[in-house]
Amino acid sequence: MNNNPHLATSRLEYLDRQKNLYESIKPELVDRYLGEFVAFEDGRVLDHDPNERNLIERVYRDYGYRDLLIKQVWLEEPHLSVAGMF
Repeated sequence: MNNNPHLATSRLEYLDRQKNLYESIKPELVDRYLGEFVAFEDGRVLDHDPNERNLIERVYRDYGYRDLLIKQVWLEEPHLSVAGMF
């Protein structure tokens, strides 16, 4: 287990930067990949697939195991809620 707080912070900063880049070109992504999963890095789609597992296996095989933003492309992000009986 790696307890290096700098490493954890840099990973979070990296993923935050990728999310911001993703949001900046989201309209283009929606036009091309709506409903699909995309592996996204530095403003470009590395790969895409309607099946998340297939995408993950292929991306890690082709690009190595590392942090990547993998998201399903939606017009609007789904809002999840949990309802319970009290």
